[in-house]
Amino acid sequence: MPAITAEQAASRRRTNAKILKFGCLPLAALFILVIVLAALGGDQDDDKPTKEARVEAPAYTEANKSEKAKTGRVDLIVPDATVDQAKAAIQDYADNKIGDRFLNYGITVVRSDADKTYVCMGEWVKDAKAAEVYTGGRITSDTWPALAFNCPDPKG
Repeated sequence: MPAITAEQAASRRRTNAKILKFGCLPLAALFILVIVLAALGGDQDDDKPTKEARVEAPAYTEANKSEKAKTGRVDLIVPDATVDQAKAAIQDYADNKIGDRFLNYGITVVRSDADKTYVCMGEWVKDAKAAEVYTGGRITSDTWPALAFNCPDPKG
């Protein structure tokens, strides 16, 4: 490897001095700024709710209820229901009305008994085996029982 001349060495020393004088200072300041911002901004996600705000279940009337040995279905009438209210009613029914004997249950929310279109439909399955048998594996979950929603709300 050829040696560098004295002039080249002096040029490199001047360049290195400039870098050390001006280059490191902004980098150090930037590094400290990033650390401070990370420390201050790290807890901002605490302001956001971890789950969506839960809507209270509205009053509903059961209609067209049909239950067999391991399956069932029911229509819930909720006048002027929104999708969120319909989901809350379905969740309430699933939590409080479906017994341990059922493996699969369909819950539909309509605004009146005469309505031919639904606001939201929920399908409840007890476990993975029931989901495979009754839904062909369409419903999957990490926890059981599981509830799947379909809420087109065509009149909403």
